[in-house]
Amino acid sequence: MSSNDDIQPDFNDPRVNSASRRFAEARPRPLAVWAVFLILFVQGMTVLISTVLGITGSEAEVLDTVGQILLVALYAVAGGVLILLGFRIFLGAVSARTPAAVLELMIVVLSFGFFAGGLVTVGLLYVVPAALALVLLFTGPMRQWLGGPRTFGSPDGGAGPAGDRDL
Repeated sequence: MSSNDDIQPDFNDPRVNSASRRFAEARPRPLAVWAVFLILFVQGMTVLISTVLGITGSEAEVLDTVGQILLVALYAVAGGVLILLGFRIFLGAVSARTPAAVLELMIVVLSFGFFAGGLVTVGLLYVVPAALALVLLFTGPMRQWLGGPRTFGSPDGGAGPAGDRDL
């Protein structure tokens, strides 16, 4: 049986259509990408889990029912967006860096309320990962990962005739 008769495709074969090889040609991810992905993923999961635990274990209600539902929806969306942005950065989407930076900056700002209230440990749990992710989003390896050339698609690095790279 020759290699042409093999039913298992060889993704490293240059004769295979390069558009179908997009996910098979993964570039090695820098440590900064892994760190930001993990930070955003853990932050998002923490928000989602604390929301579920807050619903099931809440005793005193400050808001009415509609307010509680809207607050839960807001927390669920925020947690989902953090997770989604983590995956988008992991995949190399340039458009995910700005919203991730804005959310991390908001978390840094919100953490100062815990410091002012005397909850230093909680404040550190908020500010350290958010500040680390904020710094890592603008390091050289991260910029190279998000703005690096795409080796799949067209010969000009993945951008089509109109330069349709993910901005």
